[in-house]
Amino acid sequence: MNGTLARAASAALLVPLLLLISVAPAVASCVQPAPIEQAIRDADSVFVGTVTSLSNNDRWATVAVEEVWSGPDLAPIVEIRGGPEGNAASSVDRSFTGGTRYLFLAYIADGVLSDNACSSTTEFTADLVRLRPATAHPPIAPAPDPTTAARFDPASLLVPAALVVGAGFLVFGAALVLRRRA
Repeated sequence: MNGTLARAASAALLVPLLLLISVAPAVASCVQPAPIEQAIRDADSVFVGTVTSLSNNDRWATVAVEEVWSGPDLAPIVEIRGGPEGNAASSVDRSFTGGTRYLFLAYIADGVLSDNACSSTTEFTADLVRLRPATAHPPIAPAPDPTTAARFDPASLLVPAALVVGAGFLVFGAALVLRRRA
């Protein structure tokens, strides 16, 4: 009976341990990455930039773009998303490190720059300079937003108009005084 009790106690301890092990977080299951040269050719957007701020559990990065290597022109500041919004998560979420300079190899999904742990995005090092294409260029300034662009404000003419009218009265008054003396 003592042996049966010992086996039951062992099983009672072993089952929760096995359950804990079986629900361990998933690890990214990425295919073998392509050589960096091919990954650069295949990416929707390739650019060099430094992470200036982070959000969404460090999975969304605001990036100061230094140079666009391929893909669409980019603004000087962009956001790149390395995972879904909110508390959702996946096994291929990428987290970024603030202040780090990266060579981003991003894809574009629904007009949004996106990345994941399976891409070849990497911290920028001196050996990556050899891969810089001759067509690399700085980011472009975004087009002005017509909803926030400066508009003509007629009130801004009040002070100059008052000065012109006042000067006119002074000149006219001086002319009258000189005419009476003559």
